Amino acid sequence: MMVTSLGLWGWLLVLSIQVIQIVIAFIPGEPIEILAGALYGWAGGLFLCLLGCVMASSGIFVFSKRVGAPFAANLIRTGRLDKFSFLKDTKKLETIVFILFLIPGTPKDMLTYVVGTSSMKLIPFLAISTLARLPSVLSSTIIGSAMREGQWIMSASVFAFTAMLGIIGIKYQDGIIRFCKRIGKKINGME
Repeated sequence: MMVTSLGLWGWLLVLSIQVIQIVIAFIPGEPIEILAGALYGWAGGLFLCLLGCVMASSGIFVFSKRVGAPFAANLIRTGRLDKFSFLKDTKKLETIVFILFLIPGTPKDMLTYVVGTSSMKLIPFLAISTLARLPSVLSSTIIGSAMREGQWIMSASVFAFTAMLGIIGIKYQDGIIRFCKRIGKKINGME
């Protein structure tokens, strides 16, 4: 493959694309994760993608901390931003962020902008969000790696399972967010 023939430069190119995808929150990450798995195997692709997640999320988080909520409000449609306003008030923010980042179909990259305006600190956020992203990124890199090796049934099976989880996550996204709001209110003693 041409990208892998570039050696380190090819690896840095794919890493850069992964970082850009996260910064520009509306670009889906799965195709890049599948590409990384196809080019560098599931383990190499997983490492590359998670490194990109940590790099981009760090930058977004620090940037959001500095510019605050007005920037997030301008970046994200008000209706979508209002859905996540409960993240600013909860004492158990880490648990709720983990749940939201773990569930397929939630807008993880946009959430990074929102969580950056909360009371959460950078290192706990990176640990929690990276751990929660792991299953999704792993499944995508496995798909890419299996495709490269001609294991079409394996690739299709993982894709179908992941797609099913993603559809469920998207379909029930509002309910999941309401559930997280209720958890936040109970933790804060508001219910």
